Amino acid sequence: MISGDSLYGKDPAAARYAAGGVDEAEALFGAPLPPLPPCEIDGHEPVWFVRLHPQLRASYRRLLEALVKDLETPARPASAAPRAGSSGALKLAVAEQAEYEAALGRMLRAARRSDRRQGLVTLFWLSHSKDAAACLADYEAQKPIARRLRPRLPALLQPIHRAVEESARATGLPPEARDRVLQGIHPGNAVTDAIVGDGFAFVHRGIDPLDLSAFQAPGGYRLPDEAFRELHQVLAAEVERRFKERERGLVARLERHFGAGYEALLGAPGGAARMALHQGLVEYLFADAATLASRLSAAPRVRAELDRRRPWEVAEAFLDMATAVRRFEVICHLRDRVRVAQGLAAEQEFERRLRAGDRVFEFAEAAKVANNAVNATVLFLDLRGFTQTSEGQISEAELTRELYTVFDAFVPIVRRFDGIVDKFLGDGMMVTFGAERGDPKGPLHAVRTAVLCQEALARLRQQGRTAFRMGVSIHYGRVYVARFIADEENVQTTVIGRNVNLAGRLSSAAKKPMDQDEFTDPGASAAPSNPEMSVTVGPDGALFNEGIALSRAGFVQLETLVELKEVYQGPVRLMGYSDEELGRRVLLRYAGDAKFKGVRATFPVFEVEPEAPRI
Repeated sequence: MISGDSLYGKDPAAARYAAGGVDEAEALFGAPLPPLPPCEIDGHEPVWFVRLHPQLRASYRRLLEALVKDLETPARPASAAPRAGSSGALKLAVAEQAEYEAALGRMLRAARRSDRRQGLVTLFWLSHSKDAAACLADYEAQKPIARRLRPRLPALLQPIHRAVEESARATGLPPEARDRVLQGIHPGNAVTDAIVGDGFAFVHRGIDPLDLSAFQAPGGYRLPDEAFRELHQVLAAEVERRFKERERGLVARLERHFGAGYEALLGAPGGAARMALHQGLVEYLFADAATLASRLSAAPRVRAELDRRRPWEVAEAFLDMATAVRRFEVICHLRDRVRVAQGLAAEQEFERRLRAGDRVFEFAEAAKVANNAVNATVLFLDLRGFTQTSEGQISEAELTRELYTVFDAFVPIVRRFDGIVDKFLGDGMMVTFGAERGDPKGPLHAVRTAVLCQEALARLRQQGRTAFRMGVSIHYGRVYVARFIADEENVQTTVIGRNVNLAGRLSSAAKKPMDQDEFTDPGASAAPSNPEMSVTVGPDGALFNEGIALSRAGFVQLETLVELKEVYQGPVRLMGYSDEELGRRVLLRYAGDAKFKGVRATFPVFEVEPEAPRI
């Protein structure tokens, strides 16, 4: 499974300015990192499929054209002030700015209303900035002067985006307690703030090549591009020199800021250059003014800056820009995962994705997630004997410790096979595979998890640490991902729907015939119709399960993942496959058609029977 935090982690070997990894992202954006929506897998790459309302791109293009026209007007001096009340645009762009602000505000507010703290607003800004940078590149191909004027655009665009973002945040956080809970106590978002505030995202499509001169315009960064690059080279050379000399202070800071693998990072191409952008190292090097001064004096552009500013002011200006560049590299890493539909071919591809069941995030007058229902595997582990144990001669503390013993053994197995513990149910667990993103291998992972959990429980019984037995169910089908807000800080993500209910019914042993109250005498279980099987279905459709029950939908999906072959145990025909992960064969036996109260159709059930472990 790909967690939200792991999406931030760029491979250090591919990084240019940042050190790479999740730790770097946390240093830049804070911990915990801002949430990101669940992604799909395209090939082997996690991606988000996004549709933006065409009005947003059209209004942005018209604003660009008006800004460029205004900037190239000879009668207007470069330092001319914006219009009164403007958030950044020049006089000729008044109508276009108003149109763009209105469209952007509507879509941003819609994203905030639908967010439920899953990262929709972050995804919106990632998608819009990526599309806006592409729109500017297209415009520059048609009107080359736009490229020459690009350095002046950030100072005009930043105030617009800041004003709309601040307005949307204020609109989305009324004083009512309900809305504070839904939005959370931290409405801000460091990724959004960087996209809106740093100025890189709307004029650059990627980190390489990055024209830093674009940010020396009014409102940009305080260090000229040439001085920044020259100072960067001096600091990188200083890091390499001091490391070769094994200077204690430097080595201590490398270990502190980059961990045990700092030597490998330093030895990689551009490693010293990346380290020389780190705030802790820059502050350390500037603190040793006596050693650094002669090297800075030999750099003419840096010396010119030092002649008119104090050293700490130069260091601060360098760090401001270095931090923004590193943030933008992480943002580009995230944006590379965004697939924005533009053009007929892209729209056709998105329609195909929708038909295939992939999530598509749509941002328009009402933000929505198409196909938030996904094909997932649901696994229930239901302990037998819990009611009798809890009502017997055992204290609540002893019962809790016994449950800890059992569930603590199960969780590492669940994690090993990319499962997610959706919830604990007192006497059981609900686990999902593929709910965060589509995973067709979910049934195979679930079978492996079920086999090893049953064997872990058997070992605990042999050791006298529990008397519980267990019924396990595996079902595959469409489930809907829901996010329930518990309070200002906590969100419970779970899956709901008919297939979740069926998976739960499949895990429960039949207690009474189907026409009687199923909640009467909850501790009594029907005897199995075949004592050699741990999953059986009686003539009336009553299910007995103290093994591993697999639904027909799970069986059909499993059949696409493994090579099933016929196996005979005497006259009984089974299906089997060799599982490399378990190191043995797994047999599947048709148990019968179960009937569940309130469900009209019968429910074909298979028993999963692993061979004994190889010794």
